[in-house]
Amino acid sequence: MQEFEEDYYAILGVDEAASQDEIRKAYLALAKRLHPDRFPNDPDQRAIAQTEFAKVTHAHDVVGDAERRIEYDALRQLAKRRSEVVSTGSFVVSSVIPDDVRLHNGDIQTTQPLGAVPGDDSINVKWANKHLGRADELLKKKRYQEAETAMKEAIRLVPLEPKYHNRLAEVYLARGWKTLAMTEVQTALRLNSSDPEARSLEVRLKALMKDQASAQVKADNKKKGIFQQIKEILNKKI
Repeated sequence: MQEFEEDYYAILGVDEAASQDEIRKAYLALAKRLHPDRFPNDPDQRAIAQTEFAKVTHAHDVVGDAERRIEYDALRQLAKRRSEVVSTGSFVVSSVIPDDVRLHNGDIQTTQPLGAVPGDDSINVKWANKHLGRADELLKKKRYQEAETAMKEAIRLVPLEPKYHNRLAEVYLARGWKTLAMTEVQTALRLNSSDPEARSLEVRLKALMKDQASAQVKADNKKKGIFQQIKEILNKKI
């Protein structure tokens, strides 16, 4: 799930101008009412409660944190601006690569993120870099899931920057997900075929995947050897 795409104030049942204390109290009240442990003997209700509890907890994680709330509010304003511009017909948000994106020697080059309103570039990059910094800290603490979420948000804001895909690849690699890591590296290389970090990661991943394949072959051969020995023993007894 990508951050900042839902109305977290509405989920918590508070006004956008609510104080941090009001947000905290609203969350505690909802958490108490929706906690799955309240339904130990009702699996269906417990499943519903788990889903709702996760939503209010995530909402509180964002707007309950003063710094992340500032970021969230800023991005909501950007989304509002985009909607207003689109509604006037002066700018069209497209799901395909727009005219200001060019393909050159297999590389994607752009002057602004896909779907961004002109003038939003520096703001998007600013928040994307904040997510990158947060992901670096989380990665050091081995909080991989949170680091992954942070990097996905950075990519959502600035999808055509190779370094964000490279960092997400490192997060995946730390989790042992080599195939997903390689996917992000390949994306970075499509954006910039000469990106040194992506090239280095590609070489590293290929070596790790080769070693993994060799280890699997050895394990399979060992297993076959054990089965063959058992078969020979059984044949002797017969």
